[in-house]
Amino acid sequence: MSAPRARTSARPDPFAQQTQSVAAPAPKKLATNLLFLIVGEFTAKLLTFASFSYLARTLGPRDYGFVEFTLALMVFFTLPVDLGLGSYGAREIARNPDRAPQLLHEITGLRLFLSVCSMAALGSLILFVHQSHELKQLLMLYGLSLLGAPFLLQWLFQGHDQMRWVALTSIVRQLGFAGLVFLAFRRGTPLLYIGLIECASVAGAALFCAYVTRLELRFAWPWPDLKVSRLMGHLKQSSPIGLTELAWGFMWYFCTVLLGLIFSDATLGWWGASHRALMALHTFVWLYFFNLLPSISRCALRSKQHLLELMDESVRFTAWMGLLAGGLLMAVAPDLLALLYGPNFRQAARSFSVLVWMLPVAMLSGHHRYILIAYKQQGRLLVCTSLSAASAVILGLILVPRYDGPGAAWALLIANTINLALVYFSVKQLVVEVPVLPQLATPLAALAAAAALFFALFRISYWLALTAALTVYVACFLWIYGRRLALIFRSAGRGTALAQIAAGD
Repeated sequence: MSAPRARTSARPDPFAQQTQSVAAPAPKKLATNLLFLIVGEFTAKLLTFASFSYLARTLGPRDYGFVEFTLALMVFFTLPVDLGLGSYGAREIARNPDRAPQLLHEITGLRLFLSVCSMAALGSLILFVHQSHELKQLLMLYGLSLLGAPFLLQWLFQGHDQMRWVALTSIVRQLGFAGLVFLAFRRGTPLLYIGLIECASVAGAALFCAYVTRLELRFAWPWPDLKVSRLMGHLKQSSPIGLTELAWGFMWYFCTVLLGLIFSDATLGWWGASHRALMALHTFVWLYFFNLLPSISRCALRSKQHLLELMDESVRFTAWMGLLAGGLLMAVAPDLLALLYGPNFRQAARSFSVLVWMLPVAMLSGHHRYILIAYKQQGRLLVCTSLSAASAVILGLILVPRYDGPGAAWALLIANTINLALVYFSVKQLVVEVPVLPQLATPLAALAAAAALFFALFRISYWLALTAALTVYVACFLWIYGRRLALIFRSAGRGTALAQIAAGD
C-alpha cells in the first residue's frame, strides 16, 4: 500500500502543535469540547432510548429480552475489533499530532483485519449455539455490521480535541437506527430487521467519518495500511488496553448472557431494560473521561502537580454529581422505567435501584483508570480489570440463579467497587496518590441528610419528599462548592489556568 498522502497546505492546519512542548488545554477548550460531547451524546441517547422504548413496547418483555441477549453477546465480538486501538491512537495523536496520517491508515487496516477475525469467531459460535433460527439470523446480521467498525473514526477526532465531529458521528449513527426502526418495524416484524437496520446505521456513520476525515480535516481517505512490521508495534501497545476493555465487557455483560441462558420468560426483558437504562446514563460517564483523556495524556509530559490540580477539581465535581444521580434515580426508578418502556416494565426497578449506584463508583474509578492509560500502565489496568471481571463472573454464577435480575445487579455493583479499589492503589503505587475519600466525605453527608428528610416526609407525600430531599442536596452543593464552581465557569470564559482556580486565585 502506498504511503498516505500528506495533507494539503491550501488551508491552515487546524492541528498544528509543537511536538516537543505540548501545552495543557485551556479550561475554555475543555468546557467547549465537553459541551459538544454532552449535546451530541444526549441527542444520540435520546434517539436510542426512543428506538428501544418503541421496540420494547412493540415486542413485549419476553421478545425484547432476545434483542438484549443479542446485543450483550455481540459485545464480546465488537470489543476485539478495536482491541484498544481507539484509546491508543487518541493518546498518541494527543502526544504527537504529526503522526496522525500514518496512524489513521495503519490503525484502520489493523481494525479491519480484526473485524474479519471476529466475524469468523461469531460464525463458528452461531453454528453450535442452541437458539432459534430467527435469533441466529439476527446474530449473523449484527456480525456483518462489524465490517463497518474500522471506519468509525471517533478516536482520530478525539486525539485532535475535535469533539464536535465525535458528537456528530454518534448522532448520525443513532438517527439512522432510530429513523429506520420507526419506519420499518411493526408488531409481528421479524427480528432480523433489527440486524439490517444496525448494518445500515453503521454504514451511514462510517461514510460520515470518511467525509469529515477527507473533506473537512483534509486527511487522505482512510484506506487500510497492512504493513505487518508497523502494525505489530501498535498491537503490542494497544492490546493491554483492548484486553482491559474486553474484561470490562465481561464485568458489565456476562450477567446478561447468563440470564439469557437460564431464563426464557420476561425476566431477561426486565433486566435488559434496567441495564440499558443504566448503560445510557453511563455513556455520560464515558464521554466525560473521553474528553479528559487528552488532557491527562498531556499531564504525563509535565510535573505530577499538574495532574493533581486537574484531578482535584474533577474528583470533587464527579463525586457530587454521581451521588446525586444515584439517589435521585433510585427514588424515581419504577416511574422512570414505566415511562421509558411501558407499564409492563415496572418490575425492572428491582434491578435498576441497585444498578444506579454504579454511576458514582464508575465516575470515581474512571479518574484512576484513565490515568493508567495516559501514563502507559496498560498492563496494570488489565490486571485490575481482569480481577474485577472475574469477581463479576463468580458473583454472577452465585447470585443470578437464585435472585435473577437483582442478583445480577449486586454482582455488577460489587465488582465495580472492587475495581475502584484496585485502580486507586495501582495509581498510588505507579504514578501518584490521587485522593478520593476527602472529596467524597462532604457529598456523602449531604446525601445522608437528604435521604433522612425523604423518608421523614415520604408518608405525607412522595413528591413533597423527593422535592425537599433534592433541594437539601443541591443547597449543600451550592453552599460548599458554589464559589469554586463559579470560578471554574468564569475561568472557562476567560481561559484562566486550572492551576489558578485550584489555588483560589
